[in-house]
Amino acid sequence: MNAARLLKRAAEAARSSKRVQLHAAVEPAELARDIAAMANSGGGVVVVGGAVAEELLHEELEQRVEPEFDAFETHAITRGDAPATAIVVDAAIGAPLVFVDDGELYFRHGSRSRRANGADVRDFILRQLNATRRQWISNIRQVMHAPDRAEVAIVETAERDEEGRPALIRLTTDPHAPLYGQVDPDLSHPYRQKEVIAETNRRLDGRHDVNAFDVLSVRRVHGIDEKSHPEFAHRMKFGTVQYSEAFVEWLLACHREDASFFEDAKHAYTATRRRRS
Repeated sequence: MNAARLLKRAAEAARSSKRVQLHAAVEPAELARDIAAMANSGGGVVVVGGAVAEELLHEELEQRVEPEFDAFETHAITRGDAPATAIVVDAAIGAPLVFVDDGELYFRHGSRSRRANGADVRDFILRQLNATRRQWISNIRQVMHAPDRAEVAIVETAERDEEGRPALIRLTTDPHAPLYGQVDPDLSHPYRQKEVIAETNRRLDGRHDVNAFDVLSVRRVHGIDEKSHPEFAHRMKFGTVQYSEAFVEWLLACHREDASFFEDAKHAYTATRRRRS
């Protein structure tokens, strides 16, 4: 969804709608629920009167929404003559977000966030299927536009895991060649972000209190994701990103070398966000 269009609607909307939720003030639980509902419904914008600290927003979502969700941006806007904050929310990917306070799924029903019904779940699944279909088409186009003399390799699979991915592959026609097994990501990347935070704080033993915004800032400033650093992060097929022991150790090593590592990352990320706004 186009962020510029959503910001325009956030500044001009007279009332809430499916893609725009207006709040006169911040009520943490209601705000987290509406963000989850927007994400589950394909994205939108939540508007709050006054300023909203992005760090506190991440902390609220860390506590109230599962799986972890940070696909949103805050923007300072003006509604009439008054300052406000627009929270542009992307669509949830893979799995819908659960509002932890009551364990329910919420979707947008007109101008309100309501508990999910069958149609909501079907629509969510269809959006995921359409996204997968677009990815397939993109992959096919890459093959069609491959350079001259490029070859497509057929990979022989010895067996598959529960999600249908190759667990063992053979990259040769020699039947005596060794097989290389895929590492189980639940073993190689056992931590969700909450567990990364808890484990890092446990090992820091009071020397620093790491929170969700600290980890997000480090990831953004240092460009850490499943593509750039697969040794640190892995995105589950129908879930969120999981992290490895190596990522926790890297965070601790960076903090040992520079006690201001987390604060510096947070300031750098915050400065980047201000320029975007």
